[in-house]
Amino acid sequence: MWLQSTALLTVVAGYTLLLVLSSSFSDLQRRERHQRLVQSLALQAQAGRLDAVPLRSFGLQVSLLPVGPAEAPRLQIDPSGQRWLVSSSRLPSADGEQRWLELRQNVTRSLEQQRITQLLLVAAAGVSILFTSFLLRPVLRWGLVLPLSDFDQQLQRLEADNLGENLLDPATQPQELRAIALAFNNLQQRLAAAWKRERAFVDGVTHELRTPITVITGYSQRLQRQALPASAERSAQMISSEARRMADLLNGMRDLARIDAGKLVVQVVSLDPGEQLLNAYESSLSLAQGRVHLPLLGAEPWPALMADPLRAQQCLQELIRNALLYSSAVVQLQVEPKGDWVVLHVLDQGVGIAASERSLVVQRFKRGSSSSGTRGMGIGLAVVQELMHLMEGELVIAEASAGGADLQLWFRLAAAGP
Repeated sequence: MWLQSTALLTVVAGYTLLLVLSSSFSDLQRRERHQRLVQSLALQAQAGRLDAVPLRSFGLQVSLLPVGPAEAPRLQIDPSGQRWLVSSSRLPSADGEQRWLELRQNVTRSLEQQRITQLLLVAAAGVSILFTSFLLRPVLRWGLVLPLSDFDQQLQRLEADNLGENLLDPATQPQELRAIALAFNNLQQRLAAAWKRERAFVDGVTHELRTPITVITGYSQRLQRQALPASAERSAQMISSEARRMADLLNGMRDLARIDAGKLVVQVVSLDPGEQLLNAYESSLSLAQGRVHLPLLGAEPWPALMADPLRAQQCLQELIRNALLYSSAVVQLQVEPKGDWVVLHVLDQGVGIAASERSLVVQRFKRGSSSSGTRGMGIGLAVVQELMHLMEGELVIAEASAGGADLQLWFRLAAAGP
């Protein structure tokens, strides 16, 4: 639209300039012809052969006046609407007598012809503008808009795991976009190489560090089983806790790398939500120290949900660890059927997560303002978010009715079965 508007404005400006120049040129020619006519009549007056009567048939009125002054040609309109070009010039005389030649030239017809010419020019300008508008629309659409749209769709299809595999073909692009396609191909290849190096680095680091962390965890647990002084026992517990934290961080980084590479596969099956909460509750007993509460199962079973058992437990345990970290009170686990969904709640009584930060804390290596004073890299909720998307679920952060955060895992309802 901008290009089309600019082109139309250019056409309008060109015709406007042409109209102004044509009018000025016609006026200049009219005055020059009037001046030549004055010079011719002045010669006849000097020779005594000037006869004003026949000139009237040509729209000319000539008068010899005894007084001046000299005036350049100027346009006058009489009461009848006739337009006259009037000038006055001094005639040189050999006897010293001063006389003035006044010429009135009727230019009404000339001005009417000029007006008709201008109207024709305006009409031609209008036709040209319409023609340009109708011509520019398909030209811009097929020559610019559609190629850019196709170019955009090709770019939208690019993913992190297929960088460098779907290069753009410059030969199929318009001449104006070929340089952009070549530059983007080069950028895509550089990004693909950098992405592969990053994934290889993460995979290598996580693989190499798993063995020493496992050894450290094993020896720390062995030390804890022995009779140790109080100070040494606290040191062994600290070693075990930090080793477990490092293992969790490495597992999170490994999962994110596998998700980015499209290598993390989930096996979605029908699961009992009560059993999932119970498993998560039992896994958190050693860490929670009685702060995790699980409601008693009712007589009516909850509807089954669709999820990967391993990844559902990973999400639940990450939310429980997160709630225990940011709250010193009790953490509640709940189940709530909602239409076509089954929602698992992890509720804490901490300071909660501000609504303005809920989209931030699920991003990688991002933490909210309430995380000050706590340790972490900010990848736990990001991993949960990615895993829930793989299982066609959703992580929702809300505010608990009693205060604190309500972290919700929304799973799709399983089809009814035996």
